[in-house]
Amino acid sequence: MKSHQKNRLAYESSAYLKQHGSNPVDWYPWCSEALQKSKKENKPIFLSIGYSACHWCHVMERESFEDMETAEILKKHFISIKVDREERPDLDHIYMAAVQALTHRGGWPLNVFLTPNLQPFYGGTYFPPQNRMGMPSFKKVLLGIAQAWKTRPEEILQSAQELTGALAQMTDLGTQTGESSSLTNLFESEKTTADAYRAIYEKIDPEWGGVGTAPKFFHTTDWRVVLRHWKNTKSPEALAALENTLDQWSRGGIYDHLGGGFHRYSTDREWLVPHFEKMLYDNALITQLYLEAFQVTHRIGYVAVVRETLDYVCQKMTSPLGGYFSTEDADSEGVEGKFYVWSKKDVENILSNEAASLFCDVYSVTERGNWEGTNILHLSKSLETYASEKQLDPIWLEDSLAKSKRLLLAQRSERPSPHRDEKVILGWNGLMIETMARAHQVLDETSYLESARNCALFVEQFLKKAESDRLHHCFQDGKPYFDAFLDDYAYFINGLLALFESDFDPRWIKWAEKLADTVLSEFWDPQNNDFFFTGKSHESLIFRPKEYQDGALPSATGMMVTGLVRLGKLSGNTQYLERAEKVLKCFSNFICRAPLASGQFLLALELLTNKSQELVLVPGEEEESEKDFLDFIRGNFYPNLVTILKTDINSQLTVLQERKSVGGLTTAYLCENQTCRPPITDLSKLQKALDG
Repeated sequence: MKSHQKNRLAYESSAYLKQHGSNPVDWYPWCSEALQKSKKENKPIFLSIGYSACHWCHVMERESFEDMETAEILKKHFISIKVDREERPDLDHIYMAAVQALTHRGGWPLNVFLTPNLQPFYGGTYFPPQNRMGMPSFKKVLLGIAQAWKTRPEEILQSAQELTGALAQMTDLGTQTGESSSLTNLFESEKTTADAYRAIYEKIDPEWGGVGTAPKFFHTTDWRVVLRHWKNTKSPEALAALENTLDQWSRGGIYDHLGGGFHRYSTDREWLVPHFEKMLYDNALITQLYLEAFQVTHRIGYVAVVRETLDYVCQKMTSPLGGYFSTEDADSEGVEGKFYVWSKKDVENILSNEAASLFCDVYSVTERGNWEGTNILHLSKSLETYASEKQLDPIWLEDSLAKSKRLLLAQRSERPSPHRDEKVILGWNGLMIETMARAHQVLDETSYLESARNCALFVEQFLKKAESDRLHHCFQDGKPYFDAFLDDYAYFINGLLALFESDFDPRWIKWAEKLADTVLSEFWDPQNNDFFFTGKSHESLIFRPKEYQDGALPSATGMMVTGLVRLGKLSGNTQYLERAEKVLKCFSNFICRAPLASGQFLLALELLTNKSQELVLVPGEEEESEKDFLDFIRGNFYPNLVTILKTDINSQLTVLQERKSVGGLTTAYLCENQTCRPPITDLSKLQKALDG
């Protein structure tokens, strides 16, 4: 049972910290009071990091942080600090690296023990309340560490200092210079991408799709590399692997078949049983991959996934002010997945006999269930295959299921909902702005463009610092918090540039230039020619972290390089391209040796060097012709092309000033690898030039 007495966390802005606001633990947020208390009393710090949608964070809270005996041990021997990793990714990066170095595994909840000078010396993830499956109980861990601190403090301080030194050195491992051949090979981007594809292909599940084994994550950046390899080689093997993966995702329980959107990851090989939390960033990245796959395959089923997912974001994850919320919890009523699962009886009570029979057959709903006695909706085969096998009209089948899904969704909406974390995180909003803008380009859907614009205006109004080009990291309860980190700037810059390529309003590219200049001033490491994750104005920690490896999110450094390349191509400012090339050279050895961790660098490299194209369209006298050109470009897959349509409001941009219509016709000016072709006024000739 929760204590009714509030602790300090109850008054914080973070939804995650507030969830712990009635624990009996004497929690502090990360603050100078707690850090000074640790030094004054010479007590180690117990640092616990998590996020509001984390299922195992909730489990450990119920088992340990609501336990009075555990709370007393913590109060007697430690200074206990709770951190929301989504508010303080800098702390999460540093101390996750420490736990991974100590235990060779990581995840959340992240529980770390620090000396009073903030150096880590022990840690782990979830600790059970009793000894279980080879894991010591949390109380046993606490008492053991308290005893060690009392009897062997010098030994602990020494090992903590050594670990901290090793972690600081590891931040620059990716920038260590490799053989000269690495740099030479790197800028042969087709070969570099092909090598990366082979490394990815070895990890692909040939039957169920995806990369790796259970638990299975989406690895969207890897799949975007696969798509670029297909573009370079037209490899049927690469495209088949991608299509199988996307089909398995959209048919599996990992996808919300009623409400749209994807859950965080699959606990099994078949994508059936997810961890049910929904993350804004996953849904941005996955949707963008489906959009690119549609540009290649023109499979209409991919459009349905895109629309359902983005409609979910617009309806459920968008604040009235325009920003996007961060997460939805896995649990409701204290049970993971309860909001999403069905019994056969539930379905039969809502639908007619005929509709229920069809729905249960299609979505594999049985009396026994497929997960803990209930049913996670999923498709064992495509609707096209089902219709063919049952000799049903595919259109009738789709319409019938759509009606049933609407009825079931209406009933589901009356259930107690999972908690929604309404924190607005700048970087994740940047990812969704980019996805919404790309969806507008590919699907010609104005509502997605409006959503992207509204979010950008939200950032301008609520996250931009007064009289400065700097930004805040997040917005909660009507206030901005924390200075923005590298990933915030990188993701948002890419979002602004996608918005510019959607409506061609110069305000977006001008803002992106200002932000890029801020990053180059505040985050640049001149010694290594790369970026720190924290800026000069951030709190000084035990070292300045860097983020260059892809994880659930693309690396902050890789995304910043991508933004610099795109910005340089769109603005004509070669200084951005030169800086991007410096970073890519700096990471040449890492990119060649660790392709599964450097996918975003590979995307930037492709954009910079592989048939890198810039296209300026100048409208003619007929609007239809201009639209035909744009529709063709946007409807097909040209990943290394940037496009600007000259308009009345952007005609003063440097790259547009000398571009004019030829003969009153829509005219295309295409440049490739710093060489420009003669003006093109025939769409078929433009297609040939783009594909050449």
